[in-house]
Amino acid sequence: MKLRAFVFTLILIICILLSGCAVDTKSPYESSEPTYSDNTTSSASSMPDDSGDDKKPDAPTSLSIETPGGAILVGTIKKDTKGWYFEPEQTLTVKLTYYIDHPELFENLTRIEMFDYSDDGLNKTLYQDDTVTITGMLQNYRGAGTLYLYPCSVERGKTVEIGYAMPDLDYPSEDSFSYDPSIPLPTKMQPTVVNGRYEYNPYILTTDTLENMGNDFAEFYIDFVDAWLSYKTSCRCEDKRYADLFSSVMYYEFPLFSADGEYDLLTGYDVDTKTLHWSYTSKSKAEHDKLISDFETAANGFLKNVKPSDSEQLRAQALYHSFCSAMTYDYDVMESRERVDAYYAYILNRGVCVTFACAMSQLYAQIGIEATLVSGDTSQGEGHVWNVVTIGNKNYFCDSTYELSFNSGKGFVYFGMSMQDRLNDGSGFKENELLIGGINPGYASEAAISDSSLQIK
Repeated sequence: MKLRAFVFTLILIICILLSGCAVDTKSPYESSEPTYSDNTTSSASSMPDDSGDDKKPDAPTSLSIETPGGAILVGTIKKDTKGWYFEPEQTLTVKLTYYIDHPELFENLTRIEMFDYSDDGLNKTLYQDDTVTITGMLQNYRGAGTLYLYPCSVERGKTVEIGYAMPDLDYPSEDSFSYDPSIPLPTKMQPTVVNGRYEYNPYILTTDTLENMGNDFAEFYIDFVDAWLSYKTSCRCEDKRYADLFSSVMYYEFPLFSADGEYDLLTGYDVDTKTLHWSYTSKSKAEHDKLISDFETAANGFLKNVKPSDSEQLRAQALYHSFCSAMTYDYDVMESRERVDAYYAYILNRGVCVTFACAMSQLYAQIGIEATLVSGDTSQGEGHVWNVVTIGNKNYFCDSTYELSFNSGKGFVYFGMSMQDRLNDGSGFKENELLIGGINPGYASEAAISDSSLQIK
């Protein structure tokens, strides 16, 4: 059965069965964490000034689209007692022409329903309450009267000025990439040790991304990083699927892209020349190089106390301690949902759970330890993201965000947790709802999380 027909069939069932927990709009950690107060300059004053002399006209308050299904929309992914939904930036009117004999009109929409992860494969917890740009399919089972949004790709932030129809868009291919762990990685992608210390290596990828993108992706990624470091704006890209997933890879793997990189999902790939294109917000190579240098200095600050000669556990503990003790939970970012990228954990030492979790998985890869993301909802329906780390061939949970609740993040209360540790910590997580992975997540029940806690050394 084709994916489209399968999804349409599900709508009638979902309309009847869809239910969920009430959402509490407070910070996920407001009940267990102190309100942080320190002398660090606030995020807003520390950020680059994005304002300019040229003021763009205000976006319209309403938007009309006519399409058989495909569209690009800007808005927010949210969840309430009915389930997941998309709140468009503008009040939306859609003329859906998929059924040629029976076009349907949906007027003044402020909400479009979304499917659960098991139906569309999108881990929405990673984007909950964030402004996103979704390239997706608008769909309605004939006569059901409820519009759904099936996401084909998601980019954080507002990457287009206003949404519009994409009549030629279709559902993403289900073709998978081939990955063989026995094939050694290129030398450039190995952890870098200089004078007995780890140094940040921008070419490194997590195992999670390699498993999902395939061995051949390594060659493309090296070419991209070479071009990026040289302030070039394009590189060869033989596989269009790499371009389709480029924004996701940048978010999870390459925090430097958030410094001054811009990529347009629609125009960034030239099919004829098989070339990927991007641009910079920095005005010169010197400015670009300074951003890279500042980032590498910050990243090396977290790595400097990790001894390459130590065991996996001691290396993981040293990195966890160095990172957590430097971080501050940023309630302003939690409210605004702006600048949640891992880049800001390195540069400002502030962020929210997804900021910390992405940065930690990147840093663990720098010291040769496998790690990826874990996400789930608390009993109050609040989304949370942390890490799963592989130590001694066993998988453990590590939660740098919750760690900030104890002794300013200087301990190991949430390091090396078993599944039962997580389920019994009072947050209300459910094992069968936890998702592991970034680009292509799976259920935690399939990840063999350790039955016992890791004993701190």
